[in-house]
Amino acid sequence: YNLINLRTLKLINLNLTIIKNNTFIKYRKLEELSIIKSNIKFIELNGFNSLNNLRSLHLDQNQLNDNIWFVLKKYLNNLEILTLSQNNLNILKENFLLKNLKILDLSSNGIQIIERNFFENILFIEKLYLQNNEINSLQLTFLTILNNLKELNLDFNRLTFLPENLFQFNNKLIYLSLQGNDLNYLTNYSFYGLNNLIHLNLARNRLQFLLNQQPFQYLNSLKILNLDRNLQMNITKNILKDLSKTLIELSLQNCNLTKINFSLNFFYSLQRLKLSSNYLKELPKNFLNYSILSIDLQRNLFTFIPYLFEYNSSNLIDLDLSSNQISYLNQYDLLKYSNLKTIGLTANPLDCNCHLQWIKQWLKDNYEQDLIKFLQWTCAKPKYLFGKQLTIINEHDMICNENEIIEQETTIESTLISILSSTNIPLTSIKTNIIHNSTIESSLNELIIKDITYNSSGILIISWEYMLSQLPKYYYIQIYDKNHQHMIYQRLVDGRQQSIEIDISDYIEKSSPFYIVCINIEHKKYCRNIFLKLNTNFIKSSSLILTSNKQENEQFIYLLGGILLGAILVCSILIIICYYRLHYYSKENFSQISSINSDEIKSLKTIYYHPLNIISYPQQQSNNTSECSLHSSIETNHLTNDSYHIYQQIPSVHNCQLHLTKTHILI
Repeated sequence: YNLINLRTLKLINLNLTIIKNNTFIKYRKLEELSIIKSNIKFIELNGFNSLNNLRSLHLDQNQLNDNIWFVLKKYLNNLEILTLSQNNLNILKENFLLKNLKILDLSSNGIQIIERNFFENILFIEKLYLQNNEINSLQLTFLTILNNLKELNLDFNRLTFLPENLFQFNNKLIYLSLQGNDLNYLTNYSFYGLNNLIHLNLARNRLQFLLNQQPFQYLNSLKILNLDRNLQMNITKNILKDLSKTLIELSLQNCNLTKINFSLNFFYSLQRLKLSSNYLKELPKNFLNYSILSIDLQRNLFTFIPYLFEYNSSNLIDLDLSSNQISYLNQYDLLKYSNLKTIGLTANPLDCNCHLQWIKQWLKDNYEQDLIKFLQWTCAKPKYLFGKQLTIINEHDMICNENEIIEQETTIESTLISILSSTNIPLTSIKTNIIHNSTIESSLNELIIKDITYNSSGILIISWEYMLSQLPKYYYIQIYDKNHQHMIYQRLVDGRQQSIEIDISDYIEKSSPFYIVCINIEHKKYCRNIFLKLNTNFIKSSSLILTSNKQENEQFIYLLGGILLGAILVCSILIIICYYRLHYYSKENFSQISSINSDEIKSLKTIYYHPLNIISYPQQQSNNTSECSLHSSIETNHLTNDSYHIYQQIPSVHNCQLHLTKTHILI
C-alpha cells in the first residue's frame, strides 16, 4: 500500500492495548494522528519513531498513565497540539521538552500534583485545559511562568481560593474558567494583571462578597461575566461598577435572588442579561440601559412585564418571561419595545379573555409568521379554553363576562377642546368634565391633568400636577387616535416636569378629530379624551365627549333627574300638610279661649258671699273614725235654683282620714 504521503490518520474504537516500536515507520509525512477510545495502556519507547512532522496528536479516552511523558518528548519535537483527556494521569513533574506546543488538554484525568518545572520548556503554550481534575489552590504556582497563555480552564477542581497576584504575569489571558470549584471569596487582587481578559466564568462556586470589595477592578477589558449558581452570593453595585464600560453579557442565573436593590443602568454596553431561575417578583425602576438586546427572565415569579428602561428602548429584540406567573398583559408595556422580535410566555397561566385579544394582532405585526405556530402559549382561563394554545384559538372565543371584567387603574378626564379659527385668540377654550372610574387600590388620584391647550401652530400644551410628595422618575406620555385605535405619539418625560409642549401637527388627521392623551405612572394611567373641532369660535356644552358608554350616561342623567323631581314633590306635599295642620290648631285654640272668657264673666255676676252654716250628719261607727270629716249643709237637689258658693273645710294633716260615705257641702 502507498501510505507514505498520508497526512491525517484517525483510529477510533479499536482494542489496541499497546503501541509497539516502529508502528508508524511508514507514515513519515503524517501531520495529524488520532487514536481515540482504543484501550491503549502502554506505548513502547520507539512507538512514535519517524513522526517528526507530526503537528497534532489525540490520545483521548484511553488508559495511559504517567509514564507517557518520556515517550512523547523523544520524537515529537514539532508537536503543537496534544490532547490526553480521560486517561489515568495523576502527577505532572517531568520536564516536558516540547517547545512548540501551543495547545495541551489534560482534562478528566484525576491530576493532583503539578510541579512548576513541568512547564519550564513549553513556555509558548497558549491554551491549557485542566478541568475535571483534583487540583487544589496550592498547585497553581506554575501559572506565573506561562506568560503566553490565552485560555485557561480549571473547571471542577478543588480550588478554595485564588492566591493574590496569581495572574500578574498572564496579561495575554483572554479566557478564564473557574466553574464548579469551592471558591468562597475573592480579594481585590485576585485578578490583578488580567487587564486583557474578556471572558470570566465563576459559576457554581460559593462566592460571598464584602460590601466594599472591588474584585473586578483590574479587568479593564472584560465583556462576559458568568456568576451562575453562586447560591449565597450577596451581589452589590460596588462590586460590579468597575465593569460599567466594557461588560456586554452578565449571567446571574440560579443564584437564589429574591430582590435586586439596585439598577444595572450603569452598564453602558450591556447587551445580554440572564436572570433566570431565581425568585424575582419585580425589578427596580429604570433597571437597564438602552443598549440591552436580550433579557432572560425565565422561571421567576413575575406577574407582569417589568418596567426596564427610563426611556423608550428601540434596541430590545428578545424578552423571555417563560415559566412565570403572568396571566394578564398590558399592550402598552410591549409598545415601548418597537423592535421586539421574540417574547417568551411559555408556561404562564394566561387568562385568554377579551383583554388579551390584542396580542394576536401584535404577533401578526411583529413576529415571524413561520415561528408563530411553534409558540407554546397555553391558556389557563377561562375554563372552556383551558390547555389550548393561544395562537390557534379564535378571537371570538376570547370573551369577557361581567364578573371577569378587569377594572383598570385609570382616572379618565373627558375634555372638549375647540380650536378657534380667529387669529386674535391663539389658544383654545377648554371645558372639562371629570369622570372617576372605580379603581382597584384607591380612589385618590396621584395625578391631575390640569389643562390642555392647542394653538394654530400645531403645538399641544399639556400641564399636570402630581399630588404625592415623592415625584416619579418619569412620566410616559401617549397620544392615541381614538377612531383608528392606534398610538400616534409617545414620549418619556422627566418626573420633575409639570408640563410639556408637543408639536403634533404631523400626527393628527383631518378626518379624525377624536384623540386620547394619557400620562402613565408605573401601572396607573390618567387620560383625557380630546376633540379637536376646527373652524369654530364657540363651544357647545352638548359636544362634551364622555369616555363612558353614551347610553349609560343618558340613563344616569334620567335617573338623577327623576330622583330630584321626586324629592321636590315629596317636600312640597310635606310643606302643604304642615301648613294646614298649623292653621287648624290655631283656629281651634282661638275658639276655646273665647268660650272660657264668656263663662268667667257670667259667673262673676251670680256668685256672692253667704255665711257659713254647718249641717252635720251622723257618721257610721268605726274604730278608725277621724276627728275631721266633710259635711254638707243640704242635699244637692235643693240647690238647683239658688245661687251658691261652694266651700270645703280642710282638716288637719294629722289624724285626718277621708270618709267617702257621705259628702258635706258648706253653704
